[in-house]
Amino acid sequence: MKNKLLHQKWIAGFLAGTLALGLAACGSASGTGSSEAAAEAASASATATATEGAAKTGSDIVNIGVTNQLGTLNPLNMDWSFINLHATSMMFLPLVTVGADNNFNYLLAESVTTDDNLTFTIKIRDDAVWSDGEPVTADDVIFTILQMTSPEVANPNFDFSMFKGFESGTSPEGADSIEGLKKVDDKTVQFIANTPMSLNTFLNNCCVWICILPSHVLQDVPADQLATYDWFQHPDVVDGPYILDDYDSAHYISYHANENYFLGAPKIQNLNFRIVDPSEVLPQLQAGEIDFVQPATCSIPVTDQDAAQSLDGYTVSWTDPITNEMTFFNTTKVTDARVRKAFVMAIDRQMLVDSLLSGHGEVTDGFVMKSSPLYDDGKETIAYDPDGAKELLQEAGWDSSTTLQYYVSSSDDTAVKAAQVIQQELSEVGISININTVDFDTLMSVGGTDDVDVFSVQYTITPNDFYADELGLVDTEGTSWTGGWTDPDVDTALQSTQTAKDDDELKKYYREIDDKMISDVPMFSMYFQSNLGLVSDRLQNAEPTLYGSYDNIQDWELTQ
Repeated sequence: MKNKLLHQKWIAGFLAGTLALGLAACGSASGTGSSEAAAEAASASATATATEGAAKTGSDIVNIGVTNQLGTLNPLNMDWSFINLHATSMMFLPLVTVGADNNFNYLLAESVTTDDNLTFTIKIRDDAVWSDGEPVTADDVIFTILQMTSPEVANPNFDFSMFKGFESGTSPEGADSIEGLKKVDDKTVQFIANTPMSLNTFLNNCCVWICILPSHVLQDVPADQLATYDWFQHPDVVDGPYILDDYDSAHYISYHANENYFLGAPKIQNLNFRIVDPSEVLPQLQAGEIDFVQPATCSIPVTDQDAAQSLDGYTVSWTDPITNEMTFFNTTKVTDARVRKAFVMAIDRQMLVDSLLSGHGEVTDGFVMKSSPLYDDGKETIAYDPDGAKELLQEAGWDSSTTLQYYVSSSDDTAVKAAQVIQQELSEVGISININTVDFDTLMSVGGTDDVDVFSVQYTITPNDFYADELGLVDTEGTSWTGGWTDPDVDTALQSTQTAKDDDELKKYYREIDDKMISDVPMFSMYFQSNLGLVSDRLQNAEPTLYGSYDNIQDWELTQ
């Protein structure tokens, strides 16, 4: 049986991915209207007053450039976009993060283990404390989950129905305990599932994206007030490295250091998230007004990247190629796998990487990128072979008078240029496409419908857990962007990932799924692209990685 939370999560995960990493071509930021109805209510009144203030300024303040607007600072309203996670976890830590090496790092949690893929035991760090000196406890974890899932809050982005007691999708009204969350002792809590789940999936879905709240501060607040509670505009008890001063969701978020941070008082006393339009990033870098460009939340347009890389006073880095320009066939319309494979064989994808991405990318097929710990070095890639493509089309009896409707986001400049190149390449083997350039929201609404034969979209999957996204993207029940393509071997492999004992076993199952993508081609990767990050030379111990940039923020330091 499919996991309801994780099947739902792929849509929100798409927002996390495209929002976070629709950045190199600054295309997918138009998806910022993710599921945040509750968050909008929480931030509306605060924004009205926050706009009367201003971000702190001064030579001793670090400015982090951001091109996604803030949605919420209330963990109960969290969605799957990185700006909300990063901004909120400055104050309220998650149990675990994805680190710079694409593996999991532990923050509040000292360890997370399972013996049966049903019961997950979280040991909270003994030294983890709130800024008022109270310890972070199992009660805080249980309180946060119960409030997030309460009927009054019912965060639509998180569905815990795979855990005991949450089968209805919410926790019981007024509950202070539940069967699926067990307090073992003050520093140990267990999550108990109804169906098996891999440790990686548990970590990625239940530990990375949930920021823990202080139950001793909030436990007496009525549940129906928590989603919009004013305390979140000026929280005075945190367990993270920084405390909020002020914010304007469209312009800035300002913090000061939590001197009682249990991992060490931050060396930088004040910092801002400076929220700007992508077109403003380069000018502000040139003026020295941005110190840090984190690739998951700050977009530097392709047209500005050469200039950004040549700036004096900054160190440049490129992320591993993780953002996937996924291209989906509506298999109810492009029904023959030979035609779909010929389509891919006709495209010189390495040329696209070299010419459009200046070499900052890679070509590999399926979902698992080369930098993932779950990548299998033996995985093949569909080769550029226009003569072979012509042979497949002839074998399939392809009608060359057919014109395929190809859709791409108008805000993804690189993908639009790629579409124009491949239109010519495809015509040379006898495939005609009509390019439909539409806004991001329209692209999302037409994907998988009869209006579309093929479409491309930037999509980023956490490199150590592909289950939820693959479950939705190549669905085996109902419809998906592939028009409902199904395969029993893929379904079996997906479910097997949830009982896998280690990464080697996971790698085996994900390889089986990628091999099916290569043989049957319901989707393919146009390319995986890298993303650009920068750090000012005056800022030490800071590295603009795709994941884990802020895990050591207490050690960031300004040179004199």
